[in-house]
Amino acid sequence: MTIRPELLQRPRQREHERGWIFRAIGVEPFIQCAGVRTLYGASNPSDEVIVAMNAAAEAFVDMDELAEAAGRRLAELTSAEWGVITAGTAATLALATAACIAGNNPELMLRLPETSGLPNKVVIPSDQRFSYEQAIRIAGGEIVSVATVEGLAEALDGSAAMICLLGRMDSASGVPLSAAVPLARAHGVPILVEAAGLSPEKPDRWVKCGADLVVYAGGKYLRAPQSTAIVLGSERLCKAIWWNGAPHQAFGRAMKLGKEEIVGAVVALDRWMNFATAKHDRDQWLPRLKLIAAELNTQPGVRTEVLSWPGSVTAVRLQVSWDEEVVPFSAEDLRLALLGQRPRILIHDFWSTPTSIVLDPVNLGDDEAEIVGRALARAFREPRCIAERPSTLQAEADVSGGWRIEIQFLHGSATHHLDLEQNKTHISGVHHTGSSSGKLSGEIHGDHIRFEAAHEQIPMSLFYGFEGKVAEDGTISGTVQLGGSAKEHLGPVFKGQYGSAEFHASQSRVTPDSSTLSRRIQRRFK
Repeated sequence: MTIRPELLQRPRQREHERGWIFRAIGVEPFIQCAGVRTLYGASNPSDEVIVAMNAAAEAFVDMDELAEAAGRRLAELTSAEWGVITAGTAATLALATAACIAGNNPELMLRLPETSGLPNKVVIPSDQRFSYEQAIRIAGGEIVSVATVEGLAEALDGSAAMICLLGRMDSASGVPLSAAVPLARAHGVPILVEAAGLSPEKPDRWVKCGADLVVYAGGKYLRAPQSTAIVLGSERLCKAIWWNGAPHQAFGRAMKLGKEEIVGAVVALDRWMNFATAKHDRDQWLPRLKLIAAELNTQPGVRTEVLSWPGSVTAVRLQVSWDEEVVPFSAEDLRLALLGQRPRILIHDFWSTPTSIVLDPVNLGDDEAEIVGRALARAFREPRCIAERPSTLQAEADVSGGWRIEIQFLHGSATHHLDLEQNKTHISGVHHTGSSSGKLSGEIHGDHIRFEAAHEQIPMSLFYGFEGKVAEDGTISGTVQLGGSAKEHLGPVFKGQYGSAEFHASQSRVTPDSSTLSRRIQRRFK
């Protein structure tokens, strides 16, 4: 059954300022120029989706019957065999792994994530490694990375349960879908395409090209409930995903979603593909960017350019760049200043350089685009209100040498070691944890010390941002920001996405195995 668009018009809203509900609980909202990142709420459900969810909240239904009906409707909308709504893209990775390892065999389902003796390898091309692979591992999948099509063929040795490909990397990958499909078919191994930020079509391009499953984020461009994803493909695998998840007492019980979210996600997909309101939304993206650009193009030393963005639904974003001789602040200075004003404005912390930023139009209204344009114009017109003067204090201590550092996390603690070298106010060296070592860089002014350690790993590097004071007894105490990021999303937000901890450091003459480890690390970074 198709829900007619005219039935999904939002009723008259209460007369409240936008964001009032957040202010009522002490949180100040912001104007969103940073796209559809989950950290910032992704996107708001469309009017049609909200009406559908409210309607679903008025009655009760058997969830298995609802999943069956949703599966049929998703198939009609995309020409895929079947579909299923899940509690987000990461949940889909876990549930798809469970489905490909256990199917709906109850003996195997209730073993998960214990998969010894079962085909449990999930093969991912090395140039498609991505940040959310942990979702695969929590279901008992073991990641195997291959660099070539030949490597993929060798990995399909009977131990593989699934091949996972990243849709937005397909055209540039050494192992594209077109090369993977015949090998997968020959060995009976399903292929999942992660297409979270891409656009569904009819017929679905990935399923048409041979993928067994493809997953789209519901709460990004589709404007479905934020915590949903839409999975399309093989009827048998989609149904296995459903039986492995909530409301059933299986591996994915914790990945629950409600009847309202299922209905909302189905309506969102229908809207994206068929409703005039969704096309109208997309048609406003470029005019909003041009409105912002018009405010900035008269500012000395400032340039704007509308960029095409391959691999993204948005297709267009606005790059704003400036001459550092004319504008003395950095992109990070600007980001923090815009968040500190009223109304707050959020811009990307990655996809920028020290003298450029990128703005995304998806979550902007016309009035908000005007506000953003004016705020940016003022920042470039009055740059001294943005940037703080860097400290000119000389170092009051020499921190060169080996250090033992005790870190107190929110639960538990760890002992790390530092090998520091100091040149006037600049600090460099190596940070050793219990399992890895990373190059560090920072500075000391007066008794205030600040440095960041980067531990390069695949698919996500780890970051420790230390800041503290040198005490009279020579020890250092302060806080450390904890985070991790893939290269494509590298920025201060993800570098601190795991919160903070407290640290206390004391100098030591010898760091355990420091001489050998330090030489090895130094060679690595040359």
